[in-house]
Amino acid sequence: MDLNRLWVLGSVVLIAATAVLGWVLGISPKLSEASIADADRVAVETQNSASALKVAALKVKFENIGDLKGELSALRLAVPNAAEIPAFVAQLDSIAQQHQVTLTDISVKDAQAYVPVVVAPTATAAEGAQTAPTPTATPAPTASAAPTAAEVAAALAPVPNALITASNFVSVPISLSVSGSYGNVLDFIEGLQKGTRLVMVTTFATARAESPPAAAPTAITTTTVDTPATSDQVTTTISALIYVLIDPPAAAAPPAG
Repeated sequence: MDLNRLWVLGSVVLIAATAVLGWVLGISPKLSEASIADADRVAVETQNSASALKVAALKVKFENIGDLKGELSALRLAVPNAAEIPAFVAQLDSIAQQHQVTLTDISVKDAQAYVPVVVAPTATAAEGAQTAPTPTATPAPTASAAPTAAEVAAALAPVPNALITASNFVSVPISLSVSGSYGNVLDFIEGLQKGTRLVMVTTFATARAESPPAAAPTAITTTTVDTPATSDQVTTTISALIYVLIDPPAAAAPPAG
């Protein structure tokens, strides 16, 4: 009887040990592998979803690639990759004819590297940064105050672009002299800034055109017609900047292997 119990107990222990070893050595690793594979599947599906969204966005952009190429062409005319002075002079002649002024002189100076515009702090702001505030009574609430000069300057300051650097963007100073009526000259300056080529007028100075010399008197007396002493004809000197965006150098081709 005792021997049979021992055999039964031994069989039970052997079966339990076999089940445990089967779980540890067979089933548990397979479940872990299945769990890892399922996690990898979820990660791949997430990556595929993100890629699908990118592909869809690229398809939408590709559908509008014609419009983008048109915008690029217009921008390339406004800011070419070379000075292209002859084409710019032709544009000046066209604008001058359109506004009935005479272009008498044009000079081009050496190109200058691009320098980002930095808004300097005002004297008030500098004093406020150095002087400790004096405690005062809390004022009564009032209507919103007008923006300070520093706030206006900060709002109007251009935002630097990391893609525009001194190595790929240059400005070319130019100087123009035109003559014509004062109104036509102003129209010419406006047309100059709205032309195909991007032009920034920095300064201009206007002077009244000199009157032609009077004719020498003759022995024969003729009827004299009074003419106005003043004229709206002026000569104007304009200083401006045109810009060039230099293309990055093409990558060197890999050597033939």
